[in-house]
Amino acid sequence: MPQGTIRHGSYMPGVSGSGSLVIDNERYTFSPDWFSFGCLVYEMIEGRAPFRARKEKVKREEVDRRVKHEQEKYSSKFSECARALCSALLAKSCAARLGGAGRRGADTVKAHRFFQRLNWPRLEAGLLEAPFVPDPHAVYAKDVLDIEQFSTVKGVNLDAADDTFYGKFNTGSVSIPWQCEMIETGCFNELNVFARGRYI
Repeated sequence: MPQGTIRHGSYMPGVSGSGSLVIDNERYTFSPDWFSFGCLVYEMIEGRAPFRARKEKVKREEVDRRVKHEQEKYSSKFSECARALCSALLAKSCAARLGGAGRRGADTVKAHRFFQRLNWPRLEAGLLEAPFVPDPHAVYAKDVLDIEQFSTVKGVNLDAADDTFYGKFNTGSVSIPWQCEMIETGCFNELNVFARGRYI
């Protein structure tokens, strides 16, 4: 879907991390996606979701109320920069939310000081070594039937047939054969240059 295109979200249980527009079943662009990204970053740092305590049994309606009306709390695990990023992504107002304003939303998120040392072109080209690489045979997702109960992740493993099938998918914004050709020909050698203290 082209950036800036309006889409209508249908309500689904367990999407409380998408913000009030999705909860209220209103029209939206990418603002709820940035809210969800804020929830993900928060959970990666804190070890729990921003609007529900770990292992807390809460009805969906209560989580929805918290998303719309309560401010998330930050522990000492958050650096000042990480807190600023999460606060900006989890802003209640779509207009005030980082990334939520217009067609250049992703650029505003990438420009946040939290990411200042990240070389985005090298990352997209697959030239940065990831600090964590997920197991390609594991499915890190909740069973759709368990979402409302906030169940734990199920241990689903993919087999060789799955690997063959998914290996045909392209990754990133360009096809894998094109990426390989560009790497082999050295067209983007300037991406391999490091500026002291700037790129990771």
